[in-house]
Amino acid sequence: MKIDELLKVERIALDLTIKDKFEVIDKLAELMSGAPEVSDFKRMRSDIVQREKEMPTGLDFSAAIPHARTAGVKDLVLAFARLKNPVDFGSPDGQPAKLIFQFGVPVDQVSLYLKTLAKLSRLLKSRELREKLLKADSPQNIIDSFAGK
Repeated sequence: MKIDELLKVERIALDLTIKDKFEVIDKLAELMSGAPEVSDFKRMRSDIVQREKEMPTGLDFSAAIPHARTAGVKDLVLAFARLKNPVDFGSPDGQPAKLIFQFGVPVDQVSLYLKTLAKLSRLLKSRELREKLLKADSPQNIIDSFAGK
């Protein structure tokens, strides 16, 4: 699984001004809505919101990964947002998140779900990668930041 192959320019938003994590989830769900992998936009969005309410998805290093196993998608779909002002996603280090990856995966694809979550979590521990994501000036540069990873 290569993140640079999963991310699409049309599913990346840079320097968003957002009030809270549910507004971020809504914006990223909108970006994902036209993806061929999405079969039921409302279901996908609802499942991601519900998952976030049950267990916050904030990570250390100002990142978050809202996600869900959902019947609203036919295959893994991924979106990214970089926020102008970070928002609270309940991270262990107490820092608000500025780098947000959101994904949905079919309910029966548990292995893919776990691999995606683990890979994003591992990659986001890299200071070098986070700095590239914070400095990227275009969606394509975000994708290129993951080349070979």
